[in-house]
Amino acid sequence: MESKVYNPARLQKPSDSADHLQDVHGKSVGKIPRNLLFLMLVLILCAFAAASCATEVIASADEGTVPAYLTKEEAQSARVYLKILPAVVTIYTSEKVFQEGAEAQQAAIGSGVLISRQCHILTAAHVVSGAEEIMVKTQDGNMHPAEFLFSEASADIALIKFLKPVPGLQHAELGDSDQLVVGQAAYAIGSPYGLENSFSVGHISGFRDFGRFYDATIPARFIQTDAAINAGNSGGPLLNSQGQVIGIASRILSVSGGFQGIGFVVPINTAKALLSFKNRFWLGIEGIYLNQEGISKLFNRDLKGGLLIERVAKGSPADKAGLRGGDVPARMLGRDFILGGDLIISFGTKEACDSDCLADANKLFAASDQLPVEFLRGGVVMDTTIDLSLSRRNFLEE
Repeated sequence: MESKVYNPARLQKPSDSADHLQDVHGKSVGKIPRNLLFLMLVLILCAFAAASCATEVIASADEGTVPAYLTKEEAQSARVYLKILPAVVTIYTSEKVFQEGAEAQQAAIGSGVLISRQCHILTAAHVVSGAEEIMVKTQDGNMHPAEFLFSEASADIALIKFLKPVPGLQHAELGDSDQLVVGQAAYAIGSPYGLENSFSVGHISGFRDFGRFYDATIPARFIQTDAAINAGNSGGPLLNSQGQVIGIASRILSVSGGFQGIGFVVPINTAKALLSFKNRFWLGIEGIYLNQEGISKLFNRDLKGGLLIERVAKGSPADKAGLRGGDVPARMLGRDFILGGDLIISFGTKEACDSDCLADANKLFAASDQLPVEFLRGGVVMDTTIDLSLSRRNFLEE
């Protein structure tokens, strides 16, 4: 049987790409008012977690110490669990999707980890991609609305933050993924299939590079581990023996769709590099570059090239500038697209002709907070200006 790569996070989402980066379980939700649906989902999932994990919650009250009879390895695992647990969160999302020509609400669950006193949370990009509402459950059982700050789909890293920071919440310590070696112990924690605070132990199995880059400078490398990662684990932390976060769970390689000993984790050093925006900016756009032939076939226009916007992160600079993503999945020219979004044809004076154009625009506007954009919508050429001032900062220094 053919092995496939899966995003082991969301309960229900359409396939993310042609290379089987897709969901592993779940059913869509029908036409119910959005606010009511999301509240129902949260209540149901919380009730399920409370019922199915009642013994775990009771037991955790006495887990402040490590029993003396444990082996050295067992004691080390227990200490890692106790150290990271207060910073681990469960993420619930809701978004509007179009299925068979009808609009529906879709719910999902994933994991994350608090990384600052200001309640910043690291998670996987596909956990919150497209989310219209984000709710975060902390270890005290409280639910907190959160906002989207940053996402990079190719590296599968996202940053969200509580709308109202909660004083006193414990956050995790970030490690150094460049110091990892194959064979060392690795620990994963998250909410697989809604089972909160599930802990698994494994090893660093290898380091993989799938040939993707962010901003033409940051490689999207992955850590391979045999620590169990399943649906709902995505966005949760991978830890070293010191209880430091060394990566964020991303996806699995599987024949069955469940975990089979091959999980991929985004190195924490990649996340650190992505979250520093002092000398560059973030737009909040996920899209596909189309060449002249592609634009001619899809839009019947004679343009050198353009960036077809598939998704725009809610609250991002692009969203605030009025740019729109698509809502119609399609497969054309041998590739998967989400059609219906804007087609960016220039950034400032730079044509969006290929991937180098955006990188050059990034350099061109490195010292400016205003990025003029020309785009095509509904056959009409329009323009807007993206305010970059709020995205040009180092989130890890806040």
